[in-house]
Amino acid sequence: MALVEKVIGLLENQSGLSVREICIALQIEPEREREVYGVLKKAAKVLKRKGKRLLMQPPRCKKCGFEFEKMRATKCPRCRSEWIEEARFFID
Repeated sequence: MALVEKVIGLLENQSGLSVREICIALQIEPEREREVYGVLKKAAKVLKRKGKRLLMQPPRCKKCGFEFEKMRATKCPRCRSEWIEEARFFID
């Protein structure tokens, strides 16, 4: 089974997972987190063909509450904090 299909199956059974949680559930090394972000983009296209959507709760700064527009965030542009809550992904 392809990684895209595994990620879709996981998100259909357990909604609201971060990339780190997806890696843990699928036993993927943490170094491959960047690859999982690419897989999520592919999964969105596959789901769109099936009439479903991949939704994202964007990353958010835990210090000031700033919400990012991108999937990945490392540093808050408003307060420069690195205390970032990861994006969470859902299937609708």
